[in-house]
Formats: sequence, C-alpha cells, structure tokens
Amino acid sequence: MKLKFFDLRVVFTVLLTLLSATALSHEFTKAGLLVEHPWARPTHAKSVPAAIYFNVVNKGEGDDRLLSVKSARAKAVEIHQTEVDENNIARMRPLKGGLAIPAGETISMETGGFHVMLIGLDAPLKKDERFPVVLNFEKAGEVTVEILVEDREAGMMHH
Repeated sequence: MKLKFFDLRVVFTVLLTLLSATALSHEFTKAGLLVEHPWARPTHAKSVPAAIYFNVVNKGEGDDRLLSVKSARAKAVEIHQTEVDENNIARMRPLKGGLAIPAGETISMETGGFHVMLIGLDAPLKKDERFPVVLNFEKAGEVTVEILVEDREAGMMHH
C-alpha cells in the first residue's frame, strides 16, 4: 500500500501531537499511589522560596500519608497548608504530622491549599528545567518524581 503525501502529513501530525501530550503530562506510580504532573514555577533568585504542585491519587485500598519531601535543590523542604484567618489574610504554615491521602481520593497540591515549599534553593529554577524530589509516604515508602519547571498558572493541571 502506497501512502500519499497528504496521508503522511496526517500521520506525522497525529504522532507529534501524541508525543507532545506525553511530554507535558508526566506521572509516577507506586503501591496504588499516582502522582500527577509535579511542577514548579521559575524563580528569579535562589533566595526566593519555590512551591511544588501536583495531585496525588490514592487508587489503593488503604489510606496513606505523605510524611516528608527531600530535594538536593533546597536546604529545607516542607509540606505547607495555606490557612485564611478571620481577617481574610492567608498564611502558609508547615503541616505537622504529614498529609493524609485517603483511599479512593485525590489530594491536590495547589496555590491556596496544600503545597510543598523548597526553601534555600541552590540556584534559581529555570523554565523547562527538570529535577528530582523524593516523596516519603508512610506506607508506599519513597517515590522519586521529576519536577518540571513551567511558567503557568498554579490552578492549571495537565493530565
């Protein structure tokens, strides 16, 4: 069977689209947990803290808990929660005891809610850079994920 030039362009376009979608959505799984598209915004100075955002989907039968996060890119890494007080002032606070990931639920790490803070960066985060962090779960154990530095809105999630 001989393909026409037009047919080859269509095939090429479809393949390029599929490859682009795969590059944008990166996922990591272990022991029933799915970590969807971990990312961070670029920073302009290493003295500026950075936030990491992602979803954790617990497809397992039991609850789990995100206990800690490690990264060679920062002096300290903390799981934070944003709380709004009675004066409508938002404050980020370290989450004590880790973050519960109930069975069958999705926990979103996003602006205005739960997120991971990188404090004392070794260098600014550059757009399109990728770097590893290790998520430490109570039951699933350590899960190494790759953070993609993207210049986009925190509420947007690729799937």
